[in-house]
Amino acid sequence: MVSARRARRAFGDETWRLALAGDTSSLHHAADLLLGEEGDLDYEAHRARAFALAVEGERDHALAELNEGWTEEWPFPSAYATDVARVRYLAGDYEDALGALRLAVRGAERIEPGVPELASDCVRRSPRLWPSALRLALAGGTASQRAGAAWAVLRARVAG
Repeated sequence: MVSARRARRAFGDETWRLALAGDTSSLHHAADLLLGEEGDLDYEAHRARAFALAVEGERDHALAELNEGWTEEWPFPSAYATDVARVRYLAGDYEDALGALRLAVRGAERIEPGVPELASDCVRRSPRLWPSALRLALAGGTASQRAGAAWAVLRARVAG
């Protein structure tokens, strides 16, 4: 049997991929299928719907949807803040996406794998944000994660 954590990661990766592709129909369908399913995947259902709403330009509604799925047990606050950043990114709100990422990484011993990529994507979309993204990259995680995140931000700045 697949662990709940592994299932969440798989659904999370796939919903993020669908969101980046702009596939709102599949995101809404996934949300419908996941909601109320055995295995406690309600948050993933709300997350999928929130991503779809953000892509559709409904940022505030998307944030409310994401919040509706959050419980004391899951996700952890840093993972939730990262998802808030993803919703804001999808809605085109890059500055506030970086603000949410700051909450996710501040003082963290380890950071989520997608954080450096999301920070650098914000810089690609809005190059003026690179100083803020660089501070974010250095705010949490292991030394190697901080170095990798800073390098990703600087590469995005040069490319942008």
